[in-house]
Amino acid sequence: MKKIVMMVTMLVMVSSLVACTAQDAFSVFEKVITTETILVDQYETIQTTDLNDQSLNQLSFENVQALSTTLETDDLTNTGKIAYIRALYQDIQMTHAQNILLKYEIKDVWAELKINVTAFKDAKLTLNDDDKTTLADYKMEFALRRLEVQASIGSIKTSLEELKGLYDLDHLDLIIDHFESILDVLTMRQNHMVYLKDALIDVNTIALSYLS
Repeated sequence: MKKIVMMVTMLVMVSSLVACTAQDAFSVFEKVITTETILVDQYETIQTTDLNDQSLNQLSFENVQALSTTLETDDLTNTGKIAYIRALYQDIQMTHAQNILLKYEIKDVWAELKINVTAFKDAKLTLNDDDKTTLADYKMEFALRRLEVQASIGSIKTSLEELKGLYDLDHLDLIIDHFESILDVLTMRQNHMVYLKDALIDVNTIALSYLS
């Protein structure tokens, strides 16, 4: 009889441990995503300030375009550079706008996921091993991606500050270098946000599969 009681007790303990592990997997994932959304807020604020602040009016498309009015008609090299600067600036503005939209989409999916995770925990449900592995893989991937994202914080602001007062024909190459760098950072951040959104959607689908 004692053996039976011990076995039942052990089974209950194991079941409780498994359930706890499942909940912990979601809890860990929630902490990871909270960190990621904080990062998104950080570099989103920097983007908005850098591209729209009144102190950076020289970055406007009209002023970059005005460079061409001082060119000789046979100066094809500079003409090409200015055309490229215009294209880069438009890409910067477009990518910046797309990133703003992504930020709000991420917030919406994240809010829905938190509701479903709460329901999952309240129902004392258990994740299977494959789903636990999926959450663990996302945690690892975010840890790796976060290094690049964190390293980019402040880089756009620095580039634009270095360009202040230098929007002239003597600094076209410098403008191109900085604009390319800015676009690279914005694109990297966009890729990260797309991955973040897709991960949230995937994990939310996992949570819903247990609740249905």
